[in-house]
Amino acid sequence: MATDINSILGGFVDRGIWYYYDTATVAQGASTGTTIPFFAAPISATKSKLLTNMTLGNQFPPPRCLILDNIGFYFSSTMLKADIDLFLDNCYMEFRIDDKIYFEGHLWRYAAGYGLVGTSTKTNESAWNVGKADIGSVLRFGNFAKYIAPQQLFSLNLIFPTAQTMTTTANGGVGARVVCALQGLTDRSVQ
Repeated sequence: MATDINSILGGFVDRGIWYYYDTATVAQGASTGTTIPFFAAPISATKSKLLTNMTLGNQFPPPRCLILDNIGFYFSSTMLKADIDLFLDNCYMEFRIDDKIYFEGHLWRYAAGYGLVGTSTKTNESAWNVGKADIGSVLRFGNFAKYIAPQQLFSLNLIFPTAQTMTTTANGGVGARVVCALQGLTDRSVQ
């Protein structure tokens, strides 16, 4: 009898490493507001799969679930360093399952492990990222991973105690494009 290494219950669900992602944008010169929600808006006419892979807001459809092992934030390589600093210095993150906060803190604590590392050239081109572009250098929850069941509500919000204003176009601003990834093991239906 062959071992079925891809499913938790052979023929019922397929378990594997996965990540769910969502993108928040703030226009140049615009206010961040006091809260930026992630994972609330699923794929729709206004939000493509380039921006999110959520099919429901703030929950997973059965049999999908997640054993959350890492939360990571990635800043677009086109963002100005000043606008990345605006996020890093002026907001914090709260991750909740149902109504309980399980993870919180400054964004620099939650490096994505992907993307560009901070550099600058003589032509004034630059790229910056939170943390090192090395998936082995991220905060892993390990034994403290959290389980999010199918249809269980969760939320992740960036909270700005005071709303901030992005760099204007006249000053070189391009706005913000911030991606958040929830990574871990997920269950999917067997096809």
